Amino acid sequence: MARLPDILGSLDPAAQKVYERIAAKRGKIRGPYVPLMHHPALTERVADLGEYLRFGATLPGDLRELAILITARHVAQPFEWVMHAPVAKKEGLPDDVIERIRARGDLASLPARYVRAARVVQHVLARESVPQRLQDEIQQEVSVTGLIELVVLAGYYQTIAAVLFAFDVPIPEGTPQPF
Repeated sequence: MARLPDILGSLDPAAQKVYERIAAKRGKIRGPYVPLMHHPALTERVADLGEYLRFGATLPGDLRELAILITARHVAQPFEWVMHAPVAKKEGLPDDVIERIRARGDLASLPARYVRAARVVQHVLARESVPQRLQDEIQQEVSVTGLIELVVLAGYYQTIAAVLFAFDVPIPEGTPQPF
């Protein structure tokens, strides 16, 4: 296993401040933040971006979580999936859409707003340019800021997945493997 030791109980004062700030927003530190706390300055910046994307950005919650779930499934990251599938449900993403993403089903027959957002994320994950027509369509719905947020969400959650994979961060005990 490539796990780093859990240092959360022995943080220096500067790292403790980072921990407390992140924990205040998220309730507690877990998942990728446990190994990241070995580098508090980087953890703070990673957390800032994640907090903005989740709690301060302009994209509607169902589209945000759609992007996160598509990314988690694309990279087969179970921790991201089990953390975000319930959030997606709370944000109004229909169960059948969540299941179709989990099962790697065809997303083309979803409601148009989900198809457009999914296609943007899929282009990012494939490292392809987003076609102009798709950009225009998604911008009409969520503006250019929403388009940019979809792109950055896909990249951000690939980064988080890399940390989770690199340091063998397990899903919460007693949680079934999603895939």
